[in-house]
Amino acid sequence: MQNLKQIRRTIRARRRTLSSREQRRHSRSAARYFVRNIHLVRSRRIALYLASDGELNPQPLAERLLKLNKQLYLPVLRPGSYNALWFAEFRPGDSLHPNRFGIAEPDTRHRKPVPPWSLDLIIMPLVAFSNDGTRMGMGGGYYDRTLAYQRRHKGWVRPTLIGYAHDFQRVKKLKRQTWDVPLHGIITEQGYQAF
Repeated sequence: MQNLKQIRRTIRARRRTLSSREQRRHSRSAARYFVRNIHLVRSRRIALYLASDGELNPQPLAERLLKLNKQLYLPVLRPGSYNALWFAEFRPGDSLHPNRFGIAEPDTRHRKPVPPWSLDLIIMPLVAFSNDGTRMGMGGGYYDRTLAYQRRHKGWVRPTLIGYAHDFQRVKKLKRQTWDVPLHGIITEQGYQAF
């Protein structure tokens, strides 16, 4: 098994080589697979992310979800915490402001952030994933810390956690660390897989 730094470096480099056309095609295809899944599309309060670094772009999905009258949320740095996320509702036309790391997020002066357990579903970015639902992020641990309650309380499954990635981000095996919170499913341009 490759080391985690090498996996991150290799997959991130490959994501960046995708043309704009390939990115759009993958993003539209993944959005179609999402809305075809009755279990996922039943969710009302859905968190997404703003794509960067060649990540699969959830914008086409967001457009479809808005037409279905879903409430959309984006991650924000949790108030009073340095290393966790909460989520703020986002609507078209809302302004975004850079947080202390330069990442755009909704202005929380106008939208009160909510904890993750108040959401139905979180669409999660990732660098790599394996077929057992193990997710490798960028290495900061924000989502794992934010969702640690799911790991500690096995019966607590809200929200549903769905990875959103290009299919080439699938790796044969990832060692699941004790702090890792597994995905419930993954959507790529090739389809949906439940774990």
